[in-house]
Amino acid sequence: MTAGAQRYTAVAIVLHWAIAVAIFAMIPLGWWMGDALEDRNTQAQAIAAFQLHKSIGLTVLLLSAARLVWRIAHPAPPLPETMKPWERTLASATHLAFYVLIIVLPLTGWLYVSTGWSAADDRPLNVPTLYFGLFHVPHLLGLAQLADETRASLANALEFSHSKLAWVAIALIALHVGAALKHQVIDRNALLARMIPGLGPATPSTPGRGVILSVGFAAIAVSAAAGLWLFVSPPTGAPPPPSSGVSSRDDGEGALPVEDTPEERAGDGSANDNHATPPASGEPRAWIVARGASNIAFTGEHAGVPFEGNFSSWRADIRFDPANLAQSSATVTIQTASAADGAPLHDQSLPGAEWFDAANHPTATFRTNSLRARGDGAYEARGTLTIKGRAVETRLPFTLRIEGDRAVMDGTAIIDRREADLGMESDPDAEYVSREIGVRVHVEAMRAR
Repeated sequence: MTAGAQRYTAVAIVLHWAIAVAIFAMIPLGWWMGDALEDRNTQAQAIAAFQLHKSIGLTVLLLSAARLVWRIAHPAPPLPETMKPWERTLASATHLAFYVLIIVLPLTGWLYVSTGWSAADDRPLNVPTLYFGLFHVPHLLGLAQLADETRASLANALEFSHSKLAWVAIALIALHVGAALKHQVIDRNALLARMIPGLGPATPSTPGRGVILSVGFAAIAVSAAAGLWLFVSPPTGAPPPPSSGVSSRDDGEGALPVEDTPEERAGDGSANDNHATPPASGEPRAWIVARGASNIAFTGEHAGVPFEGNFSSWRADIRFDPANLAQSSATVTIQTASAADGAPLHDQSLPGAEWFDAANHPTATFRTNSLRARGDGAYEARGTLTIKGRAVETRLPFTLRIEGDRAVMDGTAIIDRREADLGMESDPDAEYVSREIGVRVHVEAMRAR
């Protein structure tokens, strides 16, 4: 048998070291993030580390499946003839244990997070799994829909298994590395040369082997650097762009993006300009919102890190006259699924059942009950915010500047997450997300004629 035939294939070598690097990253990361989550100074990084840990684990699972398939199709090179029978048996058993471990270990982690339950806190933890922030990974077997008692039992068993398997991995790694060094340093049988390119005497190379090894190890290095960067600089998100998707029309004073009138939304073709139907005598006129220039934003803190997002889809029916506040009114309807702040974890979580529950409550509505002047262009709107079927009495102080037929309004409100039942299942004590969420409203509008 040639020396070249006694080496692993290039694909096997790349897969081996890719899995090894991932496991070496996962184990210390898993230890660190558990303690870091309890420290406010490292909480944000720990939350990002959990996502990174899950992503690396899923990568190990995928690579392990590929490695197993490749191993079946391409048997390992024979062990050196100088190895004793017990050494051969131990080597075979260790390799078999590794194959089982690198599949079962990440699978127990995936099953654990699929329960949607925190074994440490003994309560629901509905956090999505995002594969390196790129896409959502579904939970397995519908475990999150089981009864709480069942979820808790499964979560405890899976978390225990996952943590103990990590120790088994450490023991196997120590045994594997120790045996490899013994064969290299003491026995001098060049066993390590089978898996480490360039170690040992030069051997004939199969076509493409060098390319596969070069590209493979370059990919491992780039992936490791990217993972380290994600750990050191976790994504915190950025405010998404303001509302869009509106049209612009010329009202004689310059182009102004405006909301469609009720007639245009109905599609009956009766409206061909931006003029709403004139109100009855004495009633306040309607205002057409410049959606491209207006914004409804929300602010708060997650793990001590401020965030700011907005709703990209909403509409407003505003009828306002500062001389007739008694009959003035405003109704704002927000598409809850349009909430985003640019952080992938937040953007995936917000439409979920624990937060806005957009599937069952696609809209939130604010309707004014009364408006009063506070002097110097300041006003206060009192109204009802209906969100997730709950009615939350809300005050919205705002300033208003009217110049001819144009108006600019800025207002702020505070929403208590307890009253709106937002994220209270996983975070009842506001350990991670601030209890109070600020709402900022900026509206530019044109008076309908």
